[in-house]
Amino acid sequence: MMASDSDISDDALLSQALPTTRIPDNFNPSLPPTSAEEYLQHVVWEARQCKEVVTVDVDRKKLKKPGSIIKKQVKATAPYGYAPSSETQQELLAAFSKLRAQIANLRSSKQIPKSPVSLPGLKNHQEWCKLCFGNSFQLALLKKANRDTTQPPLVEGQEPLLSIVLNIQQRGLQNLLEWHAQWLEVLGFSEAQGRWFYALLACLEKPLIPESCSQIRHIARMCAQIRSSLTSPEHPFLPHLNVIICIVARYFNQEDLADG
Repeated sequence: MMASDSDISDDALLSQALPTTRIPDNFNPSLPPTSAEEYLQHVVWEARQCKEVVTVDVDRKKLKKPGSIIKKQVKATAPYGYAPSSETQQELLAAFSKLRAQIANLRSSKQIPKSPVSLPGLKNHQEWCKLCFGNSFQLALLKKANRDTTQPPLVEGQEPLLSIVLNIQQRGLQNLLEWHAQWLEVLGFSEAQGRWFYALLACLEKPLIPESCSQIRHIARMCAQIRSSLTSPEHPFLPHLNVIICIVARYFNQEDLADG
């Protein structure tokens, strides 16, 4: 029969686990034990120094001190007539999903076409900028930074062909998204960049790593901010911006960034 809690006394709970000799009168706790018996005597002595009840003095002033407030980043609201309808968003997602399925089939078949151009290294952001936008974009960056440079012959950027983006490793895609976000902050939006954003998102594998998720949310918020500053719902940038915002919010499940 098992003893009930009421049958167990405090003495039983605190009963001695190991037999020890009485602590001698000349016991010196500052001296290290030289035997197992002296070690147990030290343990018993230290246990006797502990209070049965321990309290902590709390500084009430610190409890009343307000903590730091982190402001949540929110998406800029689209002006009336700028955001796509639910039907349009469904069409955009259907087209994007179809492209993703095509990319998945190419990857699984191992029949990825060879890139028509030589791709820069994964960390060479200057060469990637030149590949995506040509040197006019780089010259604009230099002008923005107030750097004088000789005008070279104009070089056109590359379209984000499947034969190019499918030959970029996932780490490279993540780097490109980060760089494109930086270029967007510096020089604003362009239709060429909208096409590159679309291609990179199409090739980005799910589930997203936290860094990529944070990056595409940042891009969607910037696109929403740019959209809110457009002068007309007929602006040529508007369809591109809406596509990026819709894909990030709906396809990659960032619903707090969705329109409508």
